[in-house]
Amino acid sequence: MKTNEIYVGNNVDVLKTFEDESVDMCITSPPYYNLRDYKNSGQLGAEASVDLFVSNLCEVFDEVHRVLKPTGSCWVNIGDTYDKKKLSQVPSRFEIAMSDRGWFLRNEIIWNKPNPQPMSVKDKFWPNHEKIFWFVKKLKGYYFDRVPTLKPWAEVTVRRMFSTNDLSKHKDTGVEGKEGYSLSSENQDKHYKRMRESLGITKDFNYQQLIDSGKCPSRPMFTVWDISASGGKVKGAHFAVYPPELIKVPILATCPPEGIVLDPFVGSGTTCVVAKNFNRKYVGIDISEDYAQLARDRISTSLDDFFV
Repeated sequence: MKTNEIYVGNNVDVLKTFEDESVDMCITSPPYYNLRDYKNSGQLGAEASVDLFVSNLCEVFDEVHRVLKPTGSCWVNIGDTYDKKKLSQVPSRFEIAMSDRGWFLRNEIIWNKPNPQPMSVKDKFWPNHEKIFWFVKKLKGYYFDRVPTLKPWAEVTVRRMFSTNDLSKHKDTGVEGKEGYSLSSENQDKHYKRMRESLGITKDFNYQQLIDSGKCPSRPMFTVWDISASGGKVKGAHFAVYPPELIKVPILATCPPEGIVLDPFVGSGTTCVVAKNFNRKYVGIDISEDYAQLARDRISTSLDDFFV
């Protein structure tokens, strides 16, 4: 396997040539089911049934599981489609099938799109979200850098934390203790007092200055991500390009610097561009020579120039 390379061919066949436990993470967005014909023999998404589609999809991730290091993660952005006015339930079927095949689901992310594609529908709600599944190969020892996932608390919350000594009045602050638990109100009092004293924060603090100084209390990102579907029209016009912001945090948090990021449905190369810009190696696979070449052409692009 060569790194910083785009391979052309059936992704299962290409993956079979890769060494065991050779990549640090996988992040990808497979084709939608029964939505678009890419005019490629053997393409996924054109199966006669949704069950066959999910089965074929899982065959790809069986190989991903093999080539992934024990410390590795696999992120899959997968959308749903309608079949004869019924939701195909692809994400739910896929999630269960992956768990049955030995993957461990760490988080289910909701990608909320503030600017969804327009739809001429009159008999149902307008869909504006997709799911992103974060799977790990092993439940213990997977690589995870928490820092890229941290976001400053909102100003109103920070002021509630630090503007009074009687913090027990505010029981909805949600300070994390061990995973899945919150600190008691009494312990929140002690926790915030120690934090305020250690950071030298006074009651009349300036919120923006607190952020700029790096002293603002932060929390892990929530599992609903509000991210626009794209930053504009993509050079080369691929049908379904996910935005760089969507995959930035997964790459920074679950692939070590200089690590290898795999995308077995590389399309127009968003994954490779983001990986390269954040000091990671990349390996992409696509069944289409046209899209593979589009990805190669765009890999030298900086994130600032990624969209036109």
